[in-house]
Amino acid sequence: MVGVPEPSWTVVMPVKRLGVAKSRLRGALTGVPHEELALALAADTVRAALSCPAVGRLLVVTDDPRVSATVTAAGAGVAADPGAGLNAAFRHGAAAAGPRAAVAGVTADLPALRPAELAAALRAAEGVRGFVSDAPGAGTVLLAAPAGVPLAPRFGPGSAGAHAASGALPLAGDWPSLRRDVDTGDDLAAAARLGVGPRTGALLAAAGVPLRYGAGMQGTVATYDASTRSGMLLLDDGTELAFPARAFDASGLRLLRLGQRVRVERDAAGEVVRVTLPTMA
Repeated sequence: MVGVPEPSWTVVMPVKRLGVAKSRLRGALTGVPHEELALALAADTVRAALSCPAVGRLLVVTDDPRVSATVTAAGAGVAADPGAGLNAAFRHGAAAAGPRAAVAGVTADLPALRPAELAAALRAAEGVRGFVSDAPGAGTVLLAAPAGVPLAPRFGPGSAGAHAASGALPLAGDWPSLRRDVDTGDDLAAAARLGVGPRTGALLAAAGVPLRYGAGMQGTVATYDASTRSGMLLLDDGTELAFPARAFDASGLRLLRLGQRVRVERDAAGEVVRVTLPTMA
């Protein structure tokens, strides 16, 4: 049976200069330069968005050369930041997308983002101007508008209420990784519990932050060698992750099949220590 194609969205994602980005996170990870953390958050968000089947184009609005180089290498386009604040950057990106594009403005601080959750939110936004609030409920992580409808962003403090007051519809769904933006150290810890992308995960591991990928982190079996009891997983955020024999032995399973869904647990170094079926405790 032929599947129904996903709508194609242009995602606009502003990223500040790294030296001034995410100021409340400064010093959150011991021994990790602030600019490296800010870049990792953006890079992992971009990586997840590019892996989303509903996204046809990703346009990063920035004037930081390191950000430009990183996202261009990942496959995103870049537009120069007009330098008039976050909402101006969203408007500029939406204008660059063109009048025939369905546009979704997404914040660049979603390191735990799962492509499937972004796709589900964009499906919910099809044909309407709508928004997704952040985990606390006051902010906005996504604002979407169909082709021909102005994005009209109102990001900033209390943006969820501001977007609702502007006529945007609140979009409801079980999208914890999409709603988990990172502004503070506590937010970063919460994202780590969900399971972050590879660049943020590497910095967390270097800083000694425990990483556990449990029920919130799933993937499929890409390869499995029964003779070595090891293989490769493809996680839902697009990461390829090898698992050793000890992780299979800890699973209690007798066999893994290609394409089989599994849950993943990793240690502080990022190595898989256990894989289980999603229905198992």
